[in-house]
Amino acid sequence: MRKDNFYRFGKFIYKARWYIIVVWLALFLACIPMAPKLVSAYKAIGFIDPHSPSAKANSLLDAKLGFSYNQFIVMFHSDTLKASDPQFARQVQESFAGLKDFPVPHQVTVPSVNNKQISKDQHTAYAVVLLKGDQEIDPKTLAEFRAAIRKPDSLTMHIGGQPIFLEDTKVQTQVDLYNAEYIATPIAIVTMLFVFGSVVAASLPIILGGVTALVILLALFAVSQFMSLSVFTLNIALLLGLCLSLDYALLIINRYRDELAKGRSVIDAIAVTQSTAGKAVFFSGAAVFISLSALLLFPINVLFSVGIGGLAAVSVAVSVAVILLPALLAVINHHINSWRIKFLSSKKFNASNCWRWLVERVVKRPRVYFLTILLLLVGLGYPFFDAKFGFSDFRILPKTMESRQVFDNFKAEFGENTLSPITVLVTTPNSKVMTWNNLGNLFDYASILRADPRVERVVGIVSTDPLLEREEYQKLYTQQQDVWPQELKDFLKISTNDDLTVMTVISKYPSTSQETTSLINSIRNSNPGPNLRVAVTGSTANSLDALKSISDVFPYAFLWIVGFTYFVLLILLRSLFLPLKAIVTAMLSLFASYGMLTLVIQDGLFHTLLNVEPQGMLDISLLIIIFCALFGISMDYEVFLLTSIKEYHEQTKNNVKSIVMGIDRSCRIISSAAIIVMFICFSFMSADILIVKAFGLGIAVAVFVDAFIIRTMLVPAIMTLMGKWNWYLPKWLGKILPKIKFDPG
Repeated sequence: MRKDNFYRFGKFIYKARWYIIVVWLALFLACIPMAPKLVSAYKAIGFIDPHSPSAKANSLLDAKLGFSYNQFIVMFHSDTLKASDPQFARQVQESFAGLKDFPVPHQVTVPSVNNKQISKDQHTAYAVVLLKGDQEIDPKTLAEFRAAIRKPDSLTMHIGGQPIFLEDTKVQTQVDLYNAEYIATPIAIVTMLFVFGSVVAASLPIILGGVTALVILLALFAVSQFMSLSVFTLNIALLLGLCLSLDYALLIINRYRDELAKGRSVIDAIAVTQSTAGKAVFFSGAAVFISLSALLLFPINVLFSVGIGGLAAVSVAVSVAVILLPALLAVINHHINSWRIKFLSSKKFNASNCWRWLVERVVKRPRVYFLTILLLLVGLGYPFFDAKFGFSDFRILPKTMESRQVFDNFKAEFGENTLSPITVLVTTPNSKVMTWNNLGNLFDYASILRADPRVERVVGIVSTDPLLEREEYQKLYTQQQDVWPQELKDFLKISTNDDLTVMTVISKYPSTSQETTSLINSIRNSNPGPNLRVAVTGSTANSLDALKSISDVFPYAFLWIVGFTYFVLLILLRSLFLPLKAIVTAMLSLFASYGMLTLVIQDGLFHTLLNVEPQGMLDISLLIIIFCALFGISMDYEVFLLTSIKEYHEQTKNNVKSIVMGIDRSCRIISSAAIIVMFICFSFMSADILIVKAFGLGIAVAVFVDAFIIRTMLVPAIMTLMGKWNWYLPKWLGKILPKIKFDPG
């Protein structure tokens, strides 16, 4: 028997089993009292590139005015009163009386001051509340702020805005996580019982899944003390951690039981399991780690955060599988098969014969199966060619939440464009804004913007009154400030600094349209006049810059994943062809997943059945996350399958026989793991946060395609057609690469 480092590591774990268990138990117990705190450490949504022109403009806005970050919208409605009625205006004004003693500096703009804040039917109006500061307010202060705004007696009132949206998203992600656990845990237990037919063997992966989840939370909590993590990190990291943990536990426990069944001693069974299944888990984890590490190349917070979460998930899952699990098996020893459930452990529940029957037919007619499956996968992915890309907005929240209702009401009454304006920062680097020449140039520039056929209106200090002309504005602002109306003073406080003023441009077209995109680019490239400089920000500009950042970085991330994955699989499999095949088949399962997401999330297919609101586009950040996560999970199954085939090939040197025997052994575990992963993903589809739901759907579809179509039919067909070329490796390269064997002897 070849006694490699993994074999020796297995013997070491057996001898140190109690020390290992005590250390992990102490870590687990230390996490329990901290659990409530561990799930509340996530702050950002994270769809902005902090190095982009729009983000820099936003930072300048925060530094100069300090009112751009915490903006609230308070909607008022009455079926009987109009906003122009004194009673309506009085009740709106009185609702903000409680903010008088609020400790955070703030500015309130009521609809009676700006008639643009009143709907066309005049029964709905909104007020804007700006809180001073360039950082998000904490939940306690946010609750105090909401409590300080009193609901009017005869008006309905809803409070929304970015800070409320962020807090609602944080709360809902936690609720979704708990709901998913309640659904996934019993399903995982039942599936494990069917797989192992033993209560002890079935319980181990569930227990280890809990340990993995808690340690992942602890790791992410520690990281969150040094950097801002997206609120979506938690759910996605735990989903990945649970899926990988259960996959690895299935593989190792199954191999350990097989080795015991051969008559090996417990210590030898642990060592051989580590040298075969443990080795496969280690290299599989390395492949997943490489895929997820590509997310760190992106400057977008949500991608970087999920990358951190994913790396924590795979690191903990692999550590639990190759260190803690073997130590537990060493203590449990032959009792791993205790408490058998006879009808579940009988042969009639063994699916191995079905997989063997299928693969024997595939290897006899490989060309037919290859072409058929390839056409099927291309057909599944074809809708992705019509995909449209963007970023998620308030629609990721359920319609029952107040911040979502504010968005929907605002969109219906005032138009989505008013909620997503183009913010134009005009700076006067060599002088103050309020000079005669600068005011004249500002008026001319605002006139040019208003004349653009794509622009609905422009709001700024030189467009407060449509009746005033260029010279009248110049005279107004060069007078003493004490003659200015109070409304004008309030407006200047939130729009103008010594050398900066803000113009708000409302597009006539949707924020995601090509017309609005071209308008933003035109403003950025415009010449505002002598001594004036222009910068553009706002949610639409942020999205455009983030899309550009992603498109710029993605080729490097793709090469990173493909290059390093190929290298790891080359070392593991000692083949030039098989790593390439693994990458191509992973792309096919990814393509099928994207096609389904296009049909469901973008176009609304089965949206009622799946409780999904059609978005008309796909969130580009979600696609990148799925790409990296799915590439890693796909490599999981590829490693499990090919290492099993390689083990038989080392024994028999027969290509077709090793394919049949390898699939016969591994497909039962792969299919069982895939079923569990799919159910976990489906449990996350119960989430009310659309991104989490879409992630669960995308992974579930891809795992089904990967485990039940690609691994069972396409892979054996390709490997049969390739014959001896599957294992081709130049002699010179074989001398350089480490010799990794899987034959346990």
